[in-house]
Amino acid sequence: MGKLYLYIFFSIFVKNIVMKPSLFGQKYSSRDYTNPDCWGKNQFNSSFPASLVAYMYSKGLDPVYIKTTSDNKIVHRYISGEQLFGINPLGDEAFYNYEAGFAPMRCIIKVKGKRLIW
Repeated sequence: MGKLYLYIFFSIFVKNIVMKPSLFGQKYSSRDYTNPDCWGKNQFNSSFPASLVAYMYSKGLDPVYIKTTSDNKIVHRYISGEQLFGINPLGDEAFYNYEAGFAPMRCIIKVKGKRLIW
């Protein structure tokens, strides 16, 4: 009897859910991941690391970043996703805007109610 109820549940509810291709945490993005071109090397190489940071943030893990000191020594540190992006990477106000990072264009690019992640 339990299997029958489970089948009915999936038949009614789950089959009506349409999953769009996306990357973790990127609820709002300038990329349309339904377009196969967005999964190409040049675009995926910039969008995947941002998504990985969002995933690590969701798990309470801080990525390692590498910097140099004033005397050119390499130092490994941790940084939260919120510190790195300057905003909660999973928040509703986050907009992953990949193509708009050209500084002279910042004055004309506006997304209502969202803070841009460059």
